Amino acid sequence: MAQGGNLGQRITDLIGAIYSTDVDYEGDLINAAINEIADMLPIEVLAKYSKTPGVLTSASEWLTEGRKILKVTRVDANSGGIERECLGVDRRGFAVAGDSGSIYEATAYSPIFHHDTANDGASTLKVLPVPTSDQQAKIWYFTYVTSTAPDSDITDLTEATLNTTVYLPNNLIHAISLKSSVNILKAYISNQVQDEEDIELMQMITNQMQLLEKDFMTEMQRYTGKEKPEGE
Repeated sequence: MAQGGNLGQRITDLIGAIYSTDVDYEGDLINAAINEIADMLPIEVLAKYSKTPGVLTSASEWLTEGRKILKVTRVDANSGGIERECLGVDRRGFAVAGDSGSIYEATAYSPIFHHDTANDGASTLKVLPVPTSDQQAKIWYFTYVTSTAPDSDITDLTEATLNTTVYLPNNLIHAISLKSSVNILKAYISNQVQDEEDIELMQMITNQMQLLEKDFMTEMQRYTGKEKPEGE
């Protein structure tokens, strides 16, 4: 009995050769599955397994493109300070909080952060009061997977490497395998429908996809805590 298979092997066990022979861009569908699952997870779970937080020590900006911000904190004093969580605000709120004459000015005890969208297609994160080397700001985040990050072949992920590679809980590997299989089967069915292939075969594959989707939602309940839909 084999154990510890990589993501590609697990998907093949679930749906067979369709995984690697009948869909052109299966890697993109697997990446989409991972990112969808990340967005379903509670923030506290993502934060627990996240990589070392980013740090701001000046008025510089921190790039957020392709990243899901989980939590931002700022130390409130130069010595013996407390790490206080920053409140996210919109552009107007950030401007008001930066006004020294406003009663809404951000203080070390009520820090804030803002996604600055003034950059051309690349949002950045700013913190007020402006962080310093002693009163640092820290940013916990999840980086969405792409065709090049963490690498060009996502199928080599294993249970042992899931956390250190994409910073998700190791035992999510089965949920990722299930959701990836669903995405791949959907693409396969769409391709076959366009080609007017065998209707009976398509119905069998559709049934398989629906069962895998149900298994996926059941698996995700371990993290989301949501009850099964009525009738299941």
